Amino acid sequence: MKKLQINFNKTFNKNEIKTLINWFLANYGSLRTQKLLDKLKEIGFKYATIAGISLGLEDLKIPPIKKVLFENTEKSLNKSNTNYLNGKITITKNIKKITEVWNNTNETLKNEVLINFRQTDLLNPLYMMTLSGARGNISQIKQLVGMRGLMSDSQGEIINLPIKSNFKEGLTLTEYFISCYGARKGLVDTALKTANSGYLTRRLVYVSQSQIIKKPNCYTKYTNLILTLKKNKQDYKSSKEKLIGRVLGKSIVEKKTNKIIASYGQDICNYLVKKIIFSKKIYIKSPLTCKLNTGICQLCYGWNLGNGRMAELGESVGVLAAQSIGEPGTQLTMRTFHTGGVFSGEVAKNILAPHEGIIKYNIFGGKNIITKYKENGFLTLKEKKIILVYDKIKKFSIKIPKNTIIFTKPNEKVFPKQIIAQITKTKENKKNKRKKSKEIKEIKSTLSGQLFFDESKFLIKNFKYSTIWILSGNITSYISLYKQVNNSQFLKVKLYTKEIKNKIPLKIKISLKKLNSIKKKSEEKKLLKINYLIEKNIYEKKQIITKKIKTEKLLIIKNDLILIKLGKFILKEAKINNFKNDYSCQLIQKNINYMKVRKTKPHFLSKDSKINKKNYSAIKKNNNLFYTYYKKQKTEDIVQGLPKIEELLEAKKSFNLEKLKNNPHDKLNKNFKILEKKYKNSIAVRKTIEKMQNYLIKKIQSVYKSQGVSISDKHMEIIVREMTSKVIIYEEGDSNFIIGEIVELNKIEKINEKLKNKIKYQPILMGISQLSLNNQSFISAASFQETTKVLTKAAVEGKVDWLYGLKENIILGNLIPTGSGYKQMIY
Repeated sequence: MKKLQINFNKTFNKNEIKTLINWFLANYGSLRTQKLLDKLKEIGFKYATIAGISLGLEDLKIPPIKKVLFENTEKSLNKSNTNYLNGKITITKNIKKITEVWNNTNETLKNEVLINFRQTDLLNPLYMMTLSGARGNISQIKQLVGMRGLMSDSQGEIINLPIKSNFKEGLTLTEYFISCYGARKGLVDTALKTANSGYLTRRLVYVSQSQIIKKPNCYTKYTNLILTLKKNKQDYKSSKEKLIGRVLGKSIVEKKTNKIIASYGQDICNYLVKKIIFSKKIYIKSPLTCKLNTGICQLCYGWNLGNGRMAELGESVGVLAAQSIGEPGTQLTMRTFHTGGVFSGEVAKNILAPHEGIIKYNIFGGKNIITKYKENGFLTLKEKKIILVYDKIKKFSIKIPKNTIIFTKPNEKVFPKQIIAQITKTKENKKNKRKKSKEIKEIKSTLSGQLFFDESKFLIKNFKYSTIWILSGNITSYISLYKQVNNSQFLKVKLYTKEIKNKIPLKIKISLKKLNSIKKKSEEKKLLKINYLIEKNIYEKKQIITKKIKTEKLLIIKNDLILIKLGKFILKEAKINNFKNDYSCQLIQKNINYMKVRKTKPHFLSKDSKINKKNYSAIKKNNNLFYTYYKKQKTEDIVQGLPKIEELLEAKKSFNLEKLKNNPHDKLNKNFKILEKKYKNSIAVRKTIEKMQNYLIKKIQSVYKSQGVSISDKHMEIIVREMTSKVIIYEEGDSNFIIGEIVELNKIEKINEKLKNKIKYQPILMGISQLSLNNQSFISAASFQETTKVLTKAAVEGKVDWLYGLKENIILGNLIPTGSGYKQMIY
């Protein structure tokens, strides 16, 4: 018999070797796989020794495009900053833009690092080590030869000042201190969060330790529905993962021929998946719907994923599930330590210019828009082609999808790696996006002066945005004014009187003698504050025209304090009489050759902003101006995610004494009330529980998936099954139960079958700690927490411990009811 020889002529990295071993195990069994692994080990050690791969400073190659990328970024941020200074966007939008732009630059540079290695040196040891999957990841390489990027502080919030240097170049003093936040966070997280993760694992084990494969089949009529998706490679892969190792709950029939492709009770393997995945709806058995009161049956559990065979009787699948969920949390707390607290968040899908050149595209099938950052853009309403012309010979064609914003105009020159377009997010993505917590931000005045805003806009209930202005000026008291002014000089003084209801400033010209007399008559007229101009705030721009030269000079007006009315407001860089403004200002006086302006600072207000000051009131520098709400952006690492997992598994109602919005208990009650009107009590409970189970699994999985950790759904199902296994009685019927008693759902359904007047009950959700204390075994519960309370309660109730689980048998020194000897115990 000829030996089968298969040639794989390609590079085998860690993932490829993993795939090969899985394939070999499925086709040739474990004994042959052991021999293969031994040979792979020998080859690995042999060639690792021969290669002698080491790392030197010369191997750290910085991509030359880095400088160009930074120049493009600075240009983009300058535009955003000008918009903020002009009062076109809010301060929170400006901060968000800074984070977004630097994050995009960081991501682009990371890709350029790899491109640079591929184009210059494929055998670069740094490149080989990273891509092999043996040690290190791209994030670490990016920090070595790219840039460190945005850092997160100890709370997980982003510091807006990015670290532009990499480790090869060396950090500046400021950058070093910023990076210390991340380093400290790594050390603290490793110490504290590892303990939290370990405690989570302990609680999970106490909940699920009695979940053992007890019987071959429970004969449940309930099944779990899997909707298969084949839109792209990722959807196909996730559908495949959900199906492999499961047992079919309903037979699958081919529509055309009525031929049975897969029958009820058949386990799904790699080959069967390819046959049945065309079917949109596949019903499978699941631990969630198993009818056994204690433990799980073989068919509801399916394969043992370690060996690809059906789980054997006596297998302790509960502890396996608890360890599978707890272990990644323990491991991933180290991730912040290894990456050094570098921020990792969502990156917008940008289209970059591959080369310098001139952009060309037609303007049909789209419309001009203004983005949320007040930038001009062109939104495509259908697929388009952008042509980048480098010279007569070289042309680049870029295909862009529908709903893309193009930032460059036709026939505009672009630079290499410039962002020319951005693919906007679809509505589906927005729905799935997790809501961020809103925080209040205090905005302070950067100028000393007088507040002014258009009151008519604020009177409108549904106003969206408005601008407030701070008119530059000094605020002084009587004493300081007395010291500064001589008898001969005159001042402009602002008076507030009782008679003027609208508090419009009354400006009068007074001498020092009059000032003293006003002090005496303070009963009649109350002078609250004096807002006067010094010379620094009034400017005159003159235009000097000669035959050849045309220049502009900025002259400060001295000893010329004029009466100011609320004149026209001009934004930075706006042109008046051929003058280009250097800052936002208030126009006081305008002639052909010169103009007088007063320095101002505009602030753009969003709908949520709250002003504490009254119109025309005087404001000192660094005083509170208004409050605004903004969405906090945090790093998406497992350290931030662990509390979320705990929140879901403990089914928490509140956090920091505040009720959580959309908490699982409220969702459960809401769904039950709706379904109870449509169905019988028993069906309504089952349907409500099914909805809740799917919700919890989806939420827990989303936290792990964001970190690239894949945990099989069946492990989650075992824990969630326990959380949703109890119901509370509200009508006892013909039974001996008491109203308010908490009983297992499967038990009540079996009792109800024999009763005329059925028991009516409502689903409840129990957290993992609560479940551990309400365990059937009081010995297990007492060894977990609150020992005295548990034992006293058990004694009062006269409880009997039937020693079903592992923990209670370990404590009494018995053989545990699990493992290979369990079959003999049953039969």
